[in-house]
Parts: sequence; structure tokens; C-alpha cells
Amino acid sequence: MRLGDVRGRDRALCTLYGLFAVGGGLVMGTLAIVFVVRNADAGPLGVIENFLRDATRNLASQFIYADLALIWAALAAFMIIEARRLGIRHVWAYIVGAPALALVVSFSVFMYVRQLKIAAMNDAHAEPTSTAMTTHAMTRGTQR
Repeated sequence: MRLGDVRGRDRALCTLYGLFAVGGGLVMGTLAIVFVVRNADAGPLGVIENFLRDATRNLASQFIYADLALIWAALAAFMIIEARRLGIRHVWAYIVGAPALALVVSFSVFMYVRQLKIAAMNDAHAEPTSTAMTTHAMTRGTQR
């Protein structure tokens, strides 16, 4: 199912998740580029070392870093459970994507895909009901 096929509340949620993914990607991407440019003289491994050092430099940054790591673990559990329930493939990519891209991006993309699956399931359940109702309405007057 594609966004063009989705209507109503499901479309609004997909749009919201998409906006979070794009907006979060722009913000976090910009911050990542600025950090890499400022630390480019340290080399690729030096950039990673500098990032980890800066992320754990003081209690405030340690608090934020630990909170992010813990919420990432909690969201990973949620994504695995939802992926199994809804048949979403490659859930590992969303989980691994969090530190690679940004948690806001990978989780928002997962929620977008999840909402598409939910919309598809709702359409599948609604279709037989509407067909049955139409058939019943057409034959209602012919039964004796």
C-alpha cells in the first residue's frame, strides 16, 4: 500500500510520521555535518572518538546519552513486537538505523510503515463487509 491509497486518519498519521522523519533527518543531518566538519582533522576514527568523548563529557551529556540509549532499547522492543504482529519485514534495519541516522528518523520511518500496514489491514477487513452488505441489500427483496 502507498500513501496515495491511504485515506482519513491513517493518511494524516502517515503524513505526520513522514514529516518527523524528514524534519528530524534535516536537523540531525545538519548537526552531524557540522560536527564532522569541525572534527575533520581528527580523521574518521577520531571523529567517532571525539563524538563519544563529547557525548559523555559531563553529567548533563551523560544523562541525555543514557536516556537516548535506554529509549532506543525500549523502542527496539516495541518495534520488534509490532513488526511481528503486523508482518513488517527487516525490523532490524530500523533498530540499527537509529544510531546510524538518528532515532527520530528511524523510528518515524518505522511508524510510517506500521501505519501503512494498519491501513492495509483496515482496508482488507472493510472490503468483505462492504461487499457482503451490498450483496445482502441487493437480494433482500428477492427472498421469500
